[in-house]
Formats: sequence, C-alpha cells, structure tokens
Amino acid sequence: MSEDSRQGWVQIPTYRTCFVCGEQNPIGLKLKFFSLPDGTVETEYIPKPEHCGYSGIVHGGIISAILDEGIGWTGFVPFGKYYLTMELRVRFRKPVRLGRKYKFRGELVKKVGNVYVARGALMDEEGTVYAEGEGKYFLTDEPE
Repeated sequence: MSEDSRQGWVQIPTYRTCFVCGEQNPIGLKLKFFSLPDGTVETEYIPKPEHCGYSGIVHGGIISAILDEGIGWTGFVPFGKYYLTMELRVRFRKPVRLGRKYKFRGELVKKVGNVYVARGALMDEEGTVYAEGEGKYFLTDEPE
C-alpha cells in the first residue's frame, strides 16, 4: 500500500514476537497491517523461498497464518482490543507462488458480546483470490 493510498488508514501496532507481524521475530514475516475505522484491514505479502513447501509454492500454513492474522486484526480499530483466535476456516483456491505480490483484505462480519466474526482473502494484484478464510475471535486486553 503506497503512502498516497493510506489516507484514512491506521497502521495496526505489531506484537513484537508475533510470527506474522512481529518486528523482533527473526524468522517472522514482518507484515504491516493497516485498518480503516470500519475494521477493513489490508496488507501486502511477497513470498520468499523459505516460505515454500513444494518448490516455488508457498506452504499452506504460512497462508493460513496470514489469513488468521489479517482477519483477526479487523476487530482492533473498531473495538480497541486485541484478540485470540477461537476458530479459523481456510479455503485454498490456487497455489500461492514465488515472484508475485499478493494483497490481503479482511472485513468484519458481526460482533456478539466479546466475540466477532470476520473474513478475508489473499489475492493477486488483479484481484484473483488464491485463499480465503473466515474466523471467530475473542476480544481481550493486550497480551503480556
């Protein structure tokens, strides 16, 4: 996401040791997530060779982690709380490959008490969906 296209977006804070967003995790993805006030979340991902299972194809666990993180962050700006994953369903549509840039986009679906449901997808720059997911998350204070 370019500086010009971030107007109205808020960068979500990272959690230092997180595999997906943590800047202090030496083997982590170090993705930066941005949110609109309605909970829409975006990030960009460029796969590295060490993210692959089969040669040139990103491991499904890496893709699931990106979906879980992005979908989970949809509650941070609107509710002002961190989250714990309760449930995650992922559907893989196409292999995610090296040498391409992908975008994650997630959105809130509903909130009931301290639980919210959200969904998101990992797509290429043309909008073709490679993986999508839906999750259920529990709101919590900042983990220690």
